[in-house]
Amino acid sequence: MFCPRCQSANLDEHRYCSQCGSRLLARSGPLAGSLQERLQRGLSLLVKGEWSEARAEFERCLALDPKHGASLLYLGLIECLEGAPSRARARLEAAVSLDPDLVNAWLLLGLMAESEEDFAAAQSCFVEAVRRKPEANLAHGRLAFLALAGGDRDEALPHLRAWVEGQLGETAPLLHLSAALIELGNESEAAATLDRALALEPDAPALHRRRGDLCRRMGAKREAAKHYRVALASEPEDVDTRVKYGLTLVALGDVEGAISALEEAVAKAPDRADAHYELGLLYYTEAGDLAGALKEIEAALELDPEDATARMIHQELLLERGQG
Repeated sequence: MFCPRCQSANLDEHRYCSQCGSRLLARSGPLAGSLQERLQRGLSLLVKGEWSEARAEFERCLALDPKHGASLLYLGLIECLEGAPSRARARLEAAVSLDPDLVNAWLLLGLMAESEEDFAAAQSCFVEAVRRKPEANLAHGRLAFLALAGGDRDEALPHLRAWVEGQLGETAPLLHLSAALIELGNESEAAATLDRALALEPDAPALHRRRGDLCRRMGAKREAAKHYRVALASEPEDVDTRVKYGLTLVALGDVEGAISALEEAVAKAPDRADAHYELGLLYYTEAGDLAGALKEIEAALELDPEDATARMIHQELLLERGQG
């Protein structure tokens, strides 16, 4: 504990200050001007964005106790916020050297290393954070992203699961877990995972897009169309989803609805070669509109002259028009 008179540190079992002889008071509340009080004042200032004043309080804490790891952690955070990575790293490394259980210091070191593309160092810091606090959800999340970036979905999976279970009310971990499961071919679990996310956010367009894609992949075309409709209701400018919706309607035999969806996609994004191509193909194969098909396929080729499939369809259309 700290002496209320001279602020010097004393062992908890001491009754009198080893420096000035004052009686040490054993009480639960912080003493005036004590390290704990200054630390709390510094945190309050930090939250308010008053970094200079917060820095002064944390520096005073270090003057009272040069081995106070938490103060070094918060000073490192201030250096990060002020854009001084070298000084921040020095503070944070000193903090974990004094107190290796400062999980937030490991997290900050990992995030800094990741931002500098030192992925090996980042992974090492996040692993240390998880080792010391298995429920460190941010560390699990970052380890998952590093593994996914390296193409190792099997390595990412346990971290994604830990992140999901640590943040039961959040949809982002569920969305990322579902993506990894889909890549690994575990479509049933991916569907259940997305349904959990949709139960939390029933109107989230990103979740409906992903669920629609998975339904389409699994052959559940009607369900896919339903999810795409919900997504488009929230984000009508989403041309990718509108094209997928149109193609799904084709598979369901709703040619009129499909043409309407693809025409709207072309109207919203006239520079999208794929939208023109799909609409042209639909005009040709389903509606028998040769002129409309030729117009859209030519628009697609103008945007993407290297599309060999579009060139082949174009030649076929020209031949058919010539025969007519």
